Amino acid sequence: MTYFTEWPEILSTAAGTRRRAILARKSGDNPLIMVRVSTPVGEVLERLNRPVSKTGVGVTPPWVRIPPSPFDTDVEFSTFDTARRRRATRPFSTRIARYRRGRVGVVLPAVLWILTGTALAQESGFYAGVPAAAERLRVFYEKAVDNTDPRNMSPSEGRVYRADDTAAGAAGGVGFLAGYRVPLGPNGVYLSGEGDVIFPGGAARGRFEGAGASPGRTQLGESWPEDWSFRQNRTYGFTVRFGAGIPAGSGLSAYALAGLRRLEATLEADYVGCFRPESCMAAEEFVSGTFRYEEGFTGWTTGAGLEQRLGRGAVRGELRYTDYGSAGRVVPYDDLAITVPIGMKPDGIGFQLSLIWHF
Repeated sequence: MTYFTEWPEILSTAAGTRRRAILARKSGDNPLIMVRVSTPVGEVLERLNRPVSKTGVGVTPPWVRIPPSPFDTDVEFSTFDTARRRRATRPFSTRIARYRRGRVGVVLPAVLWILTGTALAQESGFYAGVPAAAERLRVFYEKAVDNTDPRNMSPSEGRVYRADDTAAGAAGGVGFLAGYRVPLGPNGVYLSGEGDVIFPGGAARGRFEGAGASPGRTQLGESWPEDWSFRQNRTYGFTVRFGAGIPAGSGLSAYALAGLRRLEATLEADYVGCFRPESCMAAEEFVSGTFRYEEGFTGWTTGAGLEQRLGRGAVRGELRYTDYGSAGRVVPYDDLAITVPIGMKPDGIGFQLSLIWHF
């Protein structure tokens, strides 16, 4: 228990312990010296009343007993400027209390943030976001020129010329996604289904050398050389993710994914060749041109990633491998009795970064 006084008096203990402190003040002095006295458990403080007679003759008064203090602490001296009312020093216990309150002010919000992210991670519901993807695209392109039709009148009558080429390039783009997430247990295990669409840019470009009997492989019935490109127009699909918290309750989760993927792309090629049944010799006898075909591919994708929950938001990064499948067509030249089947098989390895909001 702590006692303060402003009168000249003596505080002593009743249990035979030593005198603890003397508080004194001279009339009109500044600053005022004050002493805080805390006594050990079991001590009893006694205060001797001052003389009360005008003659100055002391009168023996009764002793005034003050209840014992509950615990022991130190003695703190404090200086008060009576003009400015400012305390120069603070008790050690006060500084400790303020330090602890400061730590609580820092730690408590962090704990609440983690617990909030953990609780939200266990919620089921819809989410949506914006993905940004970058991919190394690889395309296998093959072509055959079939002259086996009996009506064929080319110099390569009865023959089939085949050639192929592989090219790679960088592609990337942005889009949007939406999905639904279902928790499977108390440890952050979850399952989600998600659909997304991305509008990429970039292309794979290559040089198709062609095949044939002539030196330049540019006569009718041969597979002519081409400068070709394969450009992604749009890709979309549906994936399933199975994930779990690492460590459980931290808001960070790892997951594996698998799903179906659809790709819409454009194949474009520039060529130079001869369309005459007899061989072309002069440069002006050759024809140059460009063909363009829109193709659709359906394949599968798989990968893995990490997701960090930030309240109701999340940041997600994942690596993917996508096999877009294959597609092709047969280009007929009925007037020449020639058919040209072509085929393409794209795939890609990429990284996707997504910003997500959970509703």
